[in-house]
Amino acid sequence: MDISFKKNLKCTDKEIILNWNDIDKLIECICRKIKIKLENVLKEYEIIAITNGGIIPATIISYSLGINIINLFPIINKKIIHEKMPFFDKTKRYLLIDEIYDTGKTFKKTSRCLKLINHLDIFLVKRYNTNSSNNQIYGKILDDHRWVVFPWEKTVIN
Repeated sequence: MDISFKKNLKCTDKEIILNWNDIDKLIECICRKIKIKLENVLKEYEIIAITNGGIIPATIISYSLGINIINLFPIINKKIIHEKMPFFDKTKRYLLIDEIYDTGKTFKKTSRCLKLINHLDIFLVKRYNTNSSNNQIYGKILDDHRWVVFPWEKTVIN
């Protein structure tokens, strides 16, 4: 991701407002990284989308990578809905997709549930540069405290 990306973002005092062009750039960057990391085994992967914010990015990434199966990881208002949890096959490989790595709370909850399956964590953006494992791919580190608004969300009117 080039350095001009952050300069071109629409921002207010309280928000970073991403548009669809920003999302396209982030997904292009992520897909390039995924293809490099998984080049020979990519066709073996399925997608798991976090339902709070990962469904739209997961769908776009699935089209970009040619992955047809998207599973939903049911989270509503930051709570896992265990009775809606699908079965994840321990012999398969997954891309776990969410829109943002913010505080890490959602990530920690999902990781506990998915600790026995082989998955790679994908985020459009990370709020801050945290210790990342080799098992994470992201489009951009924002290094900014402001609320991130994605184009599929409503902006807060000040």
